[in-house]
Amino acid sequence: MSYKDMPYHLKDCFLYLASFPEDYKISARRLIRMWVAEKLIPYDEKKTMELKAEECLEQLVHRSMIQVSSRHSIGSIKSCRLHDLLRDLAMHHAEKEKFVTVFPKSQGVNHPHRVVRRASLQSNDCREFINYADKNTRSFLCFNQSLLLRDIPLETIKFRLLRVVEIENASIKMAGLDGLIHMKYLGLRDCNIIECPSKFSWFCLKNLETLDCRGTNYFDPNVGIRLTDLWTIGTLRHVLFSFTDTNPWKGLPSNADLTNLQSLGWVTGEHTWRNQLPCLKNLRKLKFNNGALDEPRIDWDMVGHLLETLPYLQSLEIAAGYEIPKEIVCPRGLPNYQNLQTLYLQGALGVNKVEASLFPEYLVKLTLINSNLKEDPMPELGRLKNLQKLQLRGDVCKSEMICTVGFPILQTLILFHLKVPSLTIMEGVMPKLKHLTKENQRKITINLPRELSHLLT
Repeated sequence: MSYKDMPYHLKDCFLYLASFPEDYKISARRLIRMWVAEKLIPYDEKKTMELKAEECLEQLVHRSMIQVSSRHSIGSIKSCRLHDLLRDLAMHHAEKEKFVTVFPKSQGVNHPHRVVRRASLQSNDCREFINYADKNTRSFLCFNQSLLLRDIPLETIKFRLLRVVEIENASIKMAGLDGLIHMKYLGLRDCNIIECPSKFSWFCLKNLETLDCRGTNYFDPNVGIRLTDLWTIGTLRHVLFSFTDTNPWKGLPSNADLTNLQSLGWVTGEHTWRNQLPCLKNLRKLKFNNGALDEPRIDWDMVGHLLETLPYLQSLEIAAGYEIPKEIVCPRGLPNYQNLQTLYLQGALGVNKVEASLFPEYLVKLTLINSNLKEDPMPELGRLKNLQKLQLRGDVCKSEMICTVGFPILQTLILFHLKVPSLTIMEGVMPKLKHLTKENQRKITINLPRELSHLLT
């Protein structure tokens, strides 16, 4: 099917891909959140905007307009890219329809009256962009792949209709964000925030839906202090921080509004957020982190009650520097989460052995790190009939591991510094296994049946 045959909303979604550099691997989740922020996705009262956007992405794949680079274990698209010819097509129509302007390569960019609705900066010099961007510009994407861009002067950019800002690998001054009340998506991944005005408040971005600060360095302490203002923005849907980032939960205000949150991480044991538990019912993705000695311990009883109130939870990650009690990994808890497909548990489990009944029936991806089990977990894990990806790291158990039955659709097995003497997979087990990854495995002996022996080469 050609570009001309597509419905208008799919055309817009396709043209948006012209914003990305050539051969760029595009994160599907990031793209989906940008589409939603730009209001390119038609409303469907029966689905979240993100789910509807994911369907649009799959439709573009079905029409052969984009290529899938990788998929998640649950089957959804993880990353995608544009073929060179289709990128040329997207660039042509994006320029013709004044949908996206690429700096500095776009033809006709020097026209003094050019309308720049969406700007994509793909060089290390933003002066040209500053000269020609206008007050109607609604998105600014900066792809600084050479790591040479410094001090993006946002304060000199005088547009106020911005909905999307995506900047990576650059130094940022926060002064330019004041007054951007239409901002819905702010991505500052792997950036250095070098200056933040003392009067800056995140609440000025009162329509913000997505904040992605993974890998961001805060060289101005005002940024960390002002993070408490973030939680008063009732439109927030996705708040993404790295594992080691400054705890954004410190000093959570009493008027915090978390009703629309879908993605949240990493949460620590900070007690100030506990009163917000009834507001978190729309969460799809949740990460707990409590590994540092100077952090308050997680209130596990509260976590148990929280998990019972999250009907849409799809992904749960718990990273603890001490034992995860059996009250969390127990029959009354995890098995009841029918939508939970991804589970990550780092820390000693409060049980001697695991049982298949401890996990959700539809679990697709499971990661166990330093579980410190006394008995081999593989016989029980093999009974998880929907499991497609299994990752085992560190001190998972003390005994040798033997897989005698099960794992009917497991496709990926990852072993990382696994401290067991041996792993044996018997004939007929893991018939769908395609990938066996070993990292930092020196002493473990792996015995595979003939049909899987090629995975060790």
